[in-house]
Formats: sequence, structure tokens, C-alpha cells
Amino acid sequence: MDIYYAGFNGFKQVPLASNSDTLTCLTLHTKSAKVVDVSVCWNYLVVAEGEYVTKYGLVNSKPGLARLDHPPGSGEVTQLSATPRHILSVTSSGECWTHEEGKGWRRVLVETEESRVKTPSEDTCTTVSSSLEQEKEQLVILEKDDEKEDPGKPENSSGPENLETPIIMVKTACGDYHNLGLDTQGQAYSLPSPINVSSFPGAPALKVTDIACGKEHCMLLTETGQVFSWGGGTRGQLGHGTLSSEDKPRLIMALDGMRIKKIAAGGWHSAAISEYNDLYMFGWNESGQLALPTNLARPAECFSAVEKLLMACCTMQAEDAAVPRGDTEDAEVYRKPGEEDSICQLMDPEKEGLSCYAPAACENSNEYVMVQPVPILVNISGKNGTENSVLDVGCGSRHTVCLTMGNNLWSFGWNKYGQLGLGDNKSRDNVCKVPLPKAINRFSEIRTVRCGDWGTVILVHNGKKNK
Repeated sequence: MDIYYAGFNGFKQVPLASNSDTLTCLTLHTKSAKVVDVSVCWNYLVVAEGEYVTKYGLVNSKPGLARLDHPPGSGEVTQLSATPRHILSVTSSGECWTHEEGKGWRRVLVETEESRVKTPSEDTCTTVSSSLEQEKEQLVILEKDDEKEDPGKPENSSGPENLETPIIMVKTACGDYHNLGLDTQGQAYSLPSPINVSSFPGAPALKVTDIACGKEHCMLLTETGQVFSWGGGTRGQLGHGTLSSEDKPRLIMALDGMRIKKIAAGGWHSAAISEYNDLYMFGWNESGQLALPTNLARPAECFSAVEKLLMACCTMQAEDAAVPRGDTEDAEVYRKPGEEDSICQLMDPEKEGLSCYAPAACENSNEYVMVQPVPILVNISGKNGTENSVLDVGCGSRHTVCLTMGNNLWSFGWNKYGQLGLGDNKSRDNVCKVPLPKAINRFSEIRTVRCGDWGTVILVHNGKKNK
């Protein structure tokens, strides 16, 4: 499986192209038959292959790479997801593990009793300390405490409550406020607790087949093709027709009349593919990430503060380096002792993005769609029906890339770092076809599309396609 990457490369996410901070075309990253999964954040790219999990990018506050051994005694990593803070993974034994710099691998113990699903705070000032407390509440970690371990417990069991019927995990998804899991029985988890999903109160629980996380919101797909969403909804990313947040999974009624087979969640926008290979999207359209007209002529300074805060990660002092920092709302405030009075004067640049444009840029608000709270069909203008049939979709912070039949890639949205793979850094609010490297020929097959905050990854299988 070959890995190709386009987008931000400021931390040497692609070692072979380390002289360029911006990769505007799909660039070969890895050629390995052992690649099983990949995930990308704004500050690093992580690949699971064979005996190792390799992290490329910002490692210990410096550009480089790190080879991580697989979690101890649990087999190889078969699936992973990542945020700028941590890696969340599933192993071949069905266990769930998380990895964070300075702490190594730690086991996530999955519970059997449901607990209330938390929603992100609406406050514009978020501290690292409070965010870490939320993370500790969300994940129950198996600490190395010999006194608490049961010597009779099987090594690969998922906890004392399920020894007879161990929980076998198959997928994870994580965002800035949520960590999701899915097991072989179709049970979804807001880790570590299970989530009960039903069409209406009192109805039998539905089997879940897929999960997805954005920065603030979550989505899940059931075996009946229904889509549920919850979490932050201030930019319409939940698809319920409002800008309200939800504290538990709620059925997206606008998609209930069709059978959905795939879902994806970006920064503040979402996507769903129907059984007829049609693409539906909803949420924030600030940079054209929904392929709807928007004002791309606005000043580029609108999000300069966001990037400056993210880049500050590289220049942290040693005492701050151990504090996980990342793209929470694309910006996170680190509160030091004695700064309580001044910290709340700092606003969240991403949340203020809707009102940061110059007045002249906002006068035409009736002509541009900034927020689309209800799913809308995205038209792929291919030459034939095959090119219009969407097979996979990835959503980044503010961009979207989709795969259609015949090895065709299409992209739209924010493109400052070349994450659209179009050969330039001009943002698009219309669907554009992505030129493929010559190495991707008629004997190649693009299997997967993954989008991170500022980057895009595709997994390509070389060889004759199965007929």
C-alpha cells in the first residue's frame, strides 16, 4: 500500500520533501505492503505498518519521526485515529490503547454501563488544565499499579465485568472533545462508556457500523443506514436544521429517507454518502468546504491569529513542552498561575471567524452560504455516471476531498497549504478534479481518503484490480 500526501509539511511530515513547507500536489510518502492504517493531524502524520507505528512530524517539540512499538502484549495495531494530543488505536486482540508523548501506551478500559455523554463547553476561553480534566473523565486508563491488578485476570481481557464475553473493539475516532469506539457487536462507545442509540425513546437499540469525530461533534451510522449526531452544533455541523448543540445522539431526519453507507466529520462540517453513491454535506462553509459559493475574496488575515497560536507550539519553553497543546478549536489558551484575570480577555479566533471579516466582505451575506445546517446534495460534475459516484470522503479542518469510481479524486475548500492537491494554494468553493501522480496508473486503485486539519492522505494499492 502506497501513501500519498498533500498539505502542510512544516514539521517534515513527508521526510523526502522536507525542504518544502507546503506540498500542493500529492507526494509519495511511504511504499510498504505492510501499511494497515494512517491518520493525520495539523502537526504530525501517523502510520501503522507491520511491527511499528511511525509518527512523522512534530515529535518531542521538534520536527522528525519516532517509531513506536506496538502496545505491550496486545498484538499489532490494526486501526488508529489521532488528535494533536494523542493517538487512539485498536490492536489485533481487540483492545483499545492510547499513546501520548511522555506517557507511552496506556490501555483504555471499556465499560459496560452507559454514562451521560458530555458536550463541549460553549466558553470561548479554554484552558489546558480544564481540557485535560475532561480527557481524564472520558478515558479510563489501565495504570501500572500491581496492587490493583488481578493476577487471575486474562492478559487480553477488557475488564473485570466482561471476562466471559470480552469486548472486542474494531474502530476508534477522536476529536478535541470526544473519543469514540466501536466493537464487533455494533456497540458504540463514548469512551469508556457505551452509547445507547435508538430511533425513538423506548425503541430497541440499533447496531452501529461506523463512527466519526469532528473537533466538537460526533456522528455514527447504524446498520439500517440512519445517521445520528451530537456534540457542538454552533455551525450547523449536526445537520438538524439548527445551530444548537446536542448532549446525546440525535437522528438526522433530513437523511432518514435514504440509506447512508459512509460518514465523515471535519472541523465543523460533515459528510454522508448514500447507497446510490451521492454525497451530502452540511455545516460550516467559510472556505467553500461544502462546495457552496462563499466569499473567498475576503482578507487572508482573518485566520492569521489561529495559525500563529498553532505555530507557537514549536517555541514553547521547556517547562511548557510537556503540556499537550494542539488544535482545540485551532487554538488553545495555556493558563499559567496568576493569569486568571487576563486570560478570559482572549477570544477564540476560529469561533470569531464568522464575524472577523471586513464589513465590505459581509455586506453580501445574502449571496453566500456560510452555514448550512441541513444536508445538501453536492454535485460532482464528472464526464459520466461513474465519475459522479462517490465511494469515499474525507473532511479536514476546512476542506473536503472525495473519491469517485475510476480512481477520480475531487477536492474543495481551504487550500493555504495545498491540502486540496491541485498544484496551488488557492481555495475553492467549487468541486475540482485532483491531478494524480503518474505512478498511480490503470493498475492502481485508490482505496482510502483521509483528511487531517491541514493535509490530505490517500492509500493506493498497486496491482490489477479485482473484477
